[in-house]
Amino acid sequence: MGGESEYLAECFWPGVREAELRALDERAHSSVAQLSAGGHPVRYLGSLLMRKDEVVLCLFAGSPEAVREAAELAEVPFDRIVESARSPWHTADTE
Repeated sequence: MGGESEYLAECFWPGVREAELRALDERAHSSVAQLSAGGHPVRYLGSLLMRKDEVVLCLFAGSPEAVREAAELAEVPFDRIVESARSPWHTADTE
């Protein structure tokens, strides 16, 4: 899936517990497997908990439609889904 975009599902989740995050990760992996098997390539890349802010960020890769469908199927309690980018910011052609 070269050239795919990455998206963060932002979740304000007061009182979230690690067991809930493990369950969320399992649901997300299941949902992307189901969608990918159905011809909608999408990947779940994991989650990040910011305890103090009670925010969970779930990272997906794929088309915006497939990412939204995967997050909804996995019952990710997101407020919004936004396109994201990760470092390194340089590319091979700038080195």
